[in-house]
Amino acid sequence: MASVKNGLQKKDETSAPQVSIATMVNSLLDKDGYKKRFDELLGKRAPQFVASIVSLVNTDANMKAVFAQSPVTIIQAALKAATYDLPVDPSLGYAYIVPFNNYDKDTKTKRMEAVFVMGYKGMLQLANRTGAYKKINVVDVREGELKNWDRLTEDFDFEWTQDEKERNVKPIIGWAGYFRLVNGAEKTIYMSKAEIEAHEVANRKGQYMGKGWRENFEAMAAKTVLRKLIGKWGLMSIDYRTADTKTVEFATA
Repeated sequence: MASVKNGLQKKDETSAPQVSIATMVNSLLDKDGYKKRFDELLGKRAPQFVASIVSLVNTDANMKAVFAQSPVTIIQAALKAATYDLPVDPSLGYAYIVPFNNYDKDTKTKRMEAVFVMGYKGMLQLANRTGAYKKINVVDVREGELKNWDRLTEDFDFEWTQDEKERNVKPIIGWAGYFRLVNGAEKTIYMSKAEIEAHEVANRKGQYMGKGWRENFEAMAAKTVLRKLIGKWGLMSIDYRTADTKTVEFATA
């Protein structure tokens, strides 16, 4: 492992050729037996997946810092994505390998590490693989659209503004999520904007708001509602399945 770190540190991180990163990534995979695991999970697609890891490191200075300081965290995050059979190309929106400057309480120092983060499309993908959903959606709720809310039964009365121009000038007050299974079971949840903001603060890594929240708060809010909706009451699967309306049940997460 030390040779991998030293090899990266001896080169200028901003100008290291791609073959150098690729060589070190493959060396790390071979040395610690990770390559076999990727092959088991992805089969013929494993080389393309590994190439996407190399691309991530090459195109992001923070990821290069992670590879220099804690390269195994990149591989471990990538393995999680491979286990879910989700691509890690950030432009696709299924899964992300995100760099964080984490504080180590034992050494009292900061270290760049990578973390696996499932994207909005990734969660939808795992839900759709069950074959159990007839409908699933998350939508923002504008001022005046939530007419009534029974907290116990979670029965909601929404009155949606149909004119898009009129709707877009109204402030967002929250987000609603809904699904219906093929057997007729359904679930609706609602989180106010204040609840979303509190969730972000409680779960942020570090002192400040993360990049995803800063750059696209609304998308992250929708993702939070979707995670709560299908993570607590819905169904997700790594494998593709065909729905059996007689056996579909709510998850007990």
